[in-house]
Amino acid sequence: MNLDIDCLRTLLLVADTMSFSRAAEIVGRSQSTISAQIAKLEGQLGQPLLSRRKGKVLELTPHGDRLVKYARRILQLNDEACRSMSEEPLDGFVRLGVPLDFFGRDLAAWLAQFKAKHPMVGLEVEANPSEGLQRRSARGEFDLAFFKQDMGAKLGTVAQREQLVWVAGPNFECNEMDSIPLVLFPEGCAYRRCALASLKAHGSPSHVSFVGPSFDSLKSAAIDGMGITVLARALVRSPLKIVPHGRRLPQLPAVELAYSQSQRSNSRVVNELTNHLADSLAMADQAPADRPHLVDARIALRAHA
Repeated sequence: MNLDIDCLRTLLLVADTMSFSRAAEIVGRSQSTISAQIAKLEGQLGQPLLSRRKGKVLELTPHGDRLVKYARRILQLNDEACRSMSEEPLDGFVRLGVPLDFFGRDLAAWLAQFKAKHPMVGLEVEANPSEGLQRRSARGEFDLAFFKQDMGAKLGTVAQREQLVWVAGPNFECNEMDSIPLVLFPEGCAYRRCALASLKAHGSPSHVSFVGPSFDSLKSAAIDGMGITVLARALVRSPLKIVPHGRRLPQLPAVELAYSQSQRSNSRVVNELTNHLADSLAMADQAPADRPHLVDARIALRAHA
């Protein structure tokens, strides 16, 4: 089986825009052509890739979400190979904004790989809470910015979807009569907002016991037992443990990791960095890792009287 490059490119457009009409407009083709390309992929794979109702795209299916991650990698290599045959070495400067948790994702190593491949490109990296990154990106203060958004918010192009989970250190305990101590990033963080909103809606008393200005400080506070925190499941590594939701802890939502680019930027350099980071995120998400087990009954938040 050989997957069609054009069909994969169309799938990414539909996944990023959640719209057949918008994807057709971008590539200058008819909606029926776009639909036929998606149908061709679904026929080859024998799996539905999109959930649709009355012709509208609702979301990617699990198979669609998986194929999108591979499609980004396939297209990146295809486009990189084509460019290498004709283009001059990449140069320029990129102002990059990333969420605080990106430094729990091997970001420094990914950027070092990019610099080794493109030594003439300059990078300026700033880590901040997602809400501020999104607003400043909309004002053109970054050439490229990644940020978290609510599912379906459409504030940027979706790189991947992440399930949030409650996380604690190996010896954390909390008496049921106590207010739940929280270890959080500063205001403006999507993780913080989801945690506080979920606990309030659930009716569980809580208080902020520690605010971490960096991923390492938040991780250390959680490991040392200062409270419970919220992270994307992919960020949880031993000795941190996932605490199952239950009577005291509500189930947390999923969020989207999105990005946006400045229209005034050097598109070639920014596109190359965007593809590199999106590809690195996808490969990290699929790679086997030191996945944590759920906490045992001794250290879980007690869900009984």
